[in-house]
Parts: sequence; C-alpha cells; structure tokens
Amino acid sequence: MKKYRFTCLEGVLTHFSSKSFVLSLAKLFFLFNICISFLSCDSQDSNDDNHTPASVSEVMKRVDSVYMSGDLSRVNHILDSLKPHFASSDIDNLTQYYIYKTNIALSTKKNTVNLYTDSLLSIFQQPRMQEKYKTQFIKALMLKGDILILNKQYDTALEFYFKTKSLADKEKDPFNYSDFISKMSQIYYTQGKFALSAKYQKEAYETVLNAKDLTPSTRFYIIQGCLNNTGFSYEQAQMLDSALFFYQKNIKYIEEEGKTGSIGEQQYNNSKIVALDNLGGLYLKKGNYPLAVKYLEQCVNINNGSLKPVKITAFLKLAKTYTRTGNIGKADSILNVAYKIINSDSANLSANKVKFYQAKSEILLVQKKYKEAVENLQNYKLASDTLNRINNAVHKVDVAQKFQFLQNQEYLKYLEKTNESKSLYLVGALMFVCMLIPIIVLSLTNAKQAKRAQNAATAHSKALEETMKNLEQRNKDYAKMMKVMAHDLKNPIGGIVGVARLLLEEDHFSEEDKEMLGLIASSGENSIEMMNQLLNSGLAIENEVTVKEDTDLNQLLHQCCELLQYKADEKQQKIKFTSSGPVSILAGKEKIWRVFNNLIVNAIKFSPFQTVINVVLERLNNSVRIAVIDQGIGVPEKNKQKIFEMFTDAKRLGTAGEQPFGIGLSISKQIIESHGGKIWLEDNPKGGTIFYVEFPL
Repeated sequence: MKKYRFTCLEGVLTHFSSKSFVLSLAKLFFLFNICISFLSCDSQDSNDDNHTPASVSEVMKRVDSVYMSGDLSRVNHILDSLKPHFASSDIDNLTQYYIYKTNIALSTKKNTVNLYTDSLLSIFQQPRMQEKYKTQFIKALMLKGDILILNKQYDTALEFYFKTKSLADKEKDPFNYSDFISKMSQIYYTQGKFALSAKYQKEAYETVLNAKDLTPSTRFYIIQGCLNNTGFSYEQAQMLDSALFFYQKNIKYIEEEGKTGSIGEQQYNNSKIVALDNLGGLYLKKGNYPLAVKYLEQCVNINNGSLKPVKITAFLKLAKTYTRTGNIGKADSILNVAYKIINSDSANLSANKVKFYQAKSEILLVQKKYKEAVENLQNYKLASDTLNRINNAVHKVDVAQKFQFLQNQEYLKYLEKTNESKSLYLVGALMFVCMLIPIIVLSLTNAKQAKRAQNAATAHSKALEETMKNLEQRNKDYAKMMKVMAHDLKNPIGGIVGVARLLLEEDHFSEEDKEMLGLIASSGENSIEMMNQLLNSGLAIENEVTVKEDTDLNQLLHQCCELLQYKADEKQQKIKFTSSGPVSILAGKEKIWRVFNNLIVNAIKFSPFQTVINVVLERLNNSVRIAVIDQGIGVPEKNKQKIFEMFTDAKRLGTAGEQPFGIGLSISKQIIESHGGKIWLEDNPKGGTIFYVEFPL
C-alpha cells in the first residue's frame, strides 16, 4: 500500500490509503484544515501562559508551535486562559480557538467535538456575518464537514463541502478553493477513482500557486503535498510515467526550498521522507530495483536512521526490494524493524499490518516456508477484508449526483428569492403574461363555441350562419391580436434582454445588481421563447386549413434527430434513431415536424446528463407508431392526464433548470388529432417516460 499524505509543519504527518479511509482520511481532512489555517510561526514564547489582552493575537500565533510539539494539555491550558480575553468581534481568533479545541477533543473527549464545531458555526448564523467574515465561515464549514467524514456521515458532510464550493472563489480566494478541491480529490481517491483524484489534486496545486499572503512554511506544506498526492493518484491509476514526473518535480521543489532556509529542518526532513518513499516505491513497481534501493535507503537513513512511524512503508518496500534481489537476510532484518514501528503506531495499526503480512509472506515463500507463508497470506486477506468492509460506505457516495441535487436545491431557493423582487422589469414581464393568457383563453373558448354552434346549427338557418361567421371572425381577430401582440412585444423585450446582457459585462456593478440584471435577462429570454411557441403554434385559429402532402416519416425523424443532437450535446446526451424502414403518410409536414421537435426537446430537457434518448419508428398492420423514450425524471401519476392541457399546472423544471411553459404537449396533441392520430405516454420500466404517437395508414 502506498502513501497518500500531506506533510504538516513541525513534524505533524498523516496519511491515508484506499484500505483505511475511516481513520486516516478523516484525520487527514482535519489536520489539513488545522495546518493550512494556522501554520505561521516556528518560535515559542516561554511566557505563553503570562499574557495580557493586548497580546492575545500574538499568543494565538504561537499556539501552533506548542500544538506541533504534541503537548495538548498545555495547548488546552493556554486556550482556556485566552478565552476570557477574546472580544466578541475577534472572529479570527475565535475561529482559531474552536478549531484547536475541536482537534484536542478528538484526542481526549470525542463526545465534545460537535459542541465545538457547532459553537463555531453559531457565530455565523446571520447572513451578514457569513458575508463579512467569509474566509472564517468557509473554515467553519470545512471543519464541520471533516468531523462528519470522521463520523461516517458522508452525505451530510458533502452538504457542508457544497456550501464551501459555492463560497470559495477560485480567483479571489485561491487558498480556500484549493483546500476544497483537495478534499474532493481525497474522496475520489478512496472511491478508487484515481485518475479523477489526480485531476483534482493537480487543479489544487495550480490554484494555490496564485494564493497570496501565505507564510513560506504554509506555502511549502501545501505545494509539496499537492505534488506528492497528484503523483500518488497517477500511480494508483497505473499512469506510472505521469506519477514519476510529479514525484521528481516534488523532490526538486523540496530540495530548492530547503536551500532557502525558509522552512524548518524537521519539516524539510519529514516531507522528503514521504517523497523518497513514494519515488522508491514507484521504481520498485517498475522493476528498477537499483533505483528503488537507492531512494528507499536514502529515506530510512534520514534523521540518522531514526525509527519513526512515517518510515513504516519505506521499510516494508525496502524489505520487498531486498527479497526480489535475493538479499533475504537483509529483507528479514528490515521487516523485523518495521514490525516494531508498526506496533507503536496505533492510529494506522490495521492498515500497516495488512502491508506487513503481504511483505512477510513474500519472504517466507522465497525461504520455502510454505506453511508460515500461507498463515501470513490468510492474515493478510482477513485484515484486507475487514478494511474493505469499513470502506463500503464511502464507495456508495455519489459526489457528482449529490452536488447536482444540492445545486438544484440552491437554484430553487434562488428562484424563490428572486420572485420577491420589486423590479420594474419583472413586474412588466408578469403584466405581459397576465395580459396574454386571457387573450389565449378567450380565443380557444370562442373557437370551441364556434364548433359547438356549427354542429348544432341547422344547415338552412341564415341567422345561425351569420352567428357562426361572427364567431369565426372574432376568433380570427383574437388570434390576430394575440399574434400581433406577441410579435410586437418581442422587439422591446429583446431590447431589454440585450441591454441587460451589455450591463452584465460592466465591472462597476455590485454582485446584487448583476444578480438582478441576470434575472431580467433570463426572464426576458423565457418570455421571448414563449412568444415564439405561440407564434409558431397555428392553433389560435383551429379551423385554418392544413395543406397535407406525402411525408416520409423515416426521413423527417432522421433529420429531426440529427438537428437536435446539438442541443443534446449541451448535456452530453445521445439521440439514437431506430427505424423499420421508409413509411409515408398524408400530413402537414411542418406541423408534424413541430410535434416531434417538441417531444425530443422535452426528452432532452427532463433527462439527466450523459443519458441516451431513443426514437423508434415502427410500422404496424394498419398504422405507424413512433416512440420517444427517455431516462428522465418521469411523470407523476397525478399529472399524466393534465400534462396535455393548455397551460397545465403539471410543470417542472428540467434537470439543468430549464424553464417549462406548459404549451408544447397541448399543441402537439391537437396537431396529431387533426391528422386522425393519437398520442399517449407510459412509464419507462428502466426509468423515465415513453411518449407514443400513432398515425393511421
């Protein structure tokens, strides 16, 4: 098992492997947060306990040195003595206080951990506090997420990380953004998604290079950690050349920084131990045993060959290398040393014993001690199975799906917030919709009245004929009025949208102003799209003559799928068309095109990213049937009858927040029925919906 770790200042090290997520990853999350937040000074004031209120900040800066020495009791005493001197407005020091108290509680009184994290979050209950102290608020969110990970509450932890993601700006706050990206990388690593983990670690490295106001020690700690972990993720993904590139880059960086004198000797040595360990292990994997021995021996000889837990994996790899080069005596001796260190590192005991049993069995096999080798292999399998069971929970977490759900929830909240706006433009848009709906309703009502009157009328009644003509004329007038209004309103609304988009490009507007301008532009674009649907519907005059001609449905559907693939590409979807062959019907080609365009666009709108939409043309005995099959969110049972109504209330946002209008299916149904056909829907057994359209032959 390889090391994937961040080397902390003053000798604080931690690591995790894909076999020990619960203890190691959670502690890594927490210590990473501690270190990057407060590593600042290497000196320690001998009079830390004797301070005045004026020296609170200076003492807090030195607490880290005491913490790194491992004297948690003294750190706790210093923090408790400082607490009465904190001003309620001293948010920065209060944040540091609660983060340290949380870490100490992890080692002493774990039942008080949530008390400290919740106390820290309570400082930021008010939105104005979250905005004013955004950096500290982000630290509080990440701290709570780390503790939830430690408690295996992965789903809830992702909610806190998502809040962090929405607050940490890559350009304005590269430090916290890099921290967040690194945490995502570690989760993907433990799920076995190594290439994705490497991608995120590389992004974290590139982002933190732009961070300002970092102490040399902190910058060194983060950069060498990102380089190391990028290489290690590539190694687990079997991209060995990429791993070698980042390992070598990391060692070069460590040696260059060591020459500057900006980092302490202990920090330098600890980071180099990890780097040489991983590089030597990579050469072992590549079968280059001379280089493996070279770097692993350099690693174990740092600090005069001291036996530190951080060197455990280096000893084990060195034992393996000696075994494979025939030096069994050295291998056995090194392995015995490793076993002593393993028993002294209780935090990672289980994970390290797995590696020990594996290395020991290899030596015993070479020595032909088969019975003992089998026993060690059995111990190895037993320990591995135990750790795998522990890891099962995190493997079930779908980070992308959870973030998509939270993003949709955030969008809904955003809509609720913007609906309360008193914007003149928004009010104008609402007035337009309110004016438009009665016109459409009157138009459709009069058309139905005309039909009923026509069916009930006597063929020879001149008075009734005159009434019918009047009703038809009124219907045409309403339709004309509706279309003229829709057409004339497109230009001013289009102008509003254009102005809003231009203003969004200006830099002098506040975020709140830009948010409102974005709302104006979005509302205007939705209104224009609705007007386009009405202008193209042709249904305001129900008795208008449809010119029918021979229409090849096979060709029409093929072209429709090809043209709409560009829209599906926006959500990485694939439209697949299957046909039993050419089939022609007598139809209004443009109207039938509109029907299938609407059905396929709906399938795109209500299907998740990276899914397939199937369009199937099937010739039956006396009819032809077309099916549009999606894998989307489906239609609730209560909405199945209402979905074909004009301006139905059975509307939902698309999977990417697309705006519905409740017109398309009603228009499609009337077009199909005017051609003697029928339309209906059924649930897709694999999830989603199937819309069927059938025409007589």
